[in-house]
Amino acid sequence: MYKLYFGNRSICVVPSGTAEDQLSDTVYYDVQPSDDLSQLPVWFEKAGDITSLVIKTDDPDGAFSKIISSLKVEVAAGGMIRNRCGKVLLFWRRGAWDMPKGHQEPGETLEQCALREVQEETGLKGIELGEPICITYHTYHNKGNFVLKEAHWYKMKLTSREKVRVQEEEDIEKAVWCGPWRLKRLLKSAYPSIRDVFAAEQ
Repeated sequence: MYKLYFGNRSICVVPSGTAEDQLSDTVYYDVQPSDDLSQLPVWFEKAGDITSLVIKTDDPDGAFSKIISSLKVEVAAGGMIRNRCGKVLLFWRRGAWDMPKGHQEPGETLEQCALREVQEETGLKGIELGEPICITYHTYHNKGNFVLKEAHWYKMKLTSREKVRVQEEEDIEKAVWCGPWRLKRLLKSAYPSIRDVFAAEQ
């Protein structure tokens, strides 16, 4: 399954035959051979009355590739950091809870990018890189371009007793370490893609 976010709205691409929840604010559509899926992001962004569009197809990989074919793609990587007590680090950034991530530089591997961006945005050096969690996708506009952000997420562990020093120039206002109960509460105000990372990590 693929999920592409437009703010709090989304297009999901799922295999044909996937069970439907029949939600009132969700539209379900079976892909037809004549469909030009490359125009779907522009149409969906304007269709503000639809919260979620579920695309059913026998070829989810191919359909998603066609959907994003007209978008400028920016690759990023970041991490879900846990400290030695098992608490997770969240940022408050641009009106929602987030986790550290950033753009991949030329010549960098995704793992190198994830570790560098986490270290830059948190000020933490004692970070141990773990296994990948998932990839999330969301859209935004930048200098007239309709951009797809493809973010690769990794598990990470803080092995030291360092304090977080947030990178304020990246619009990070504060950082908090969250145990299970606090995390459950704060995720209600997180970006939808961030909630998906935690769902994938379970």
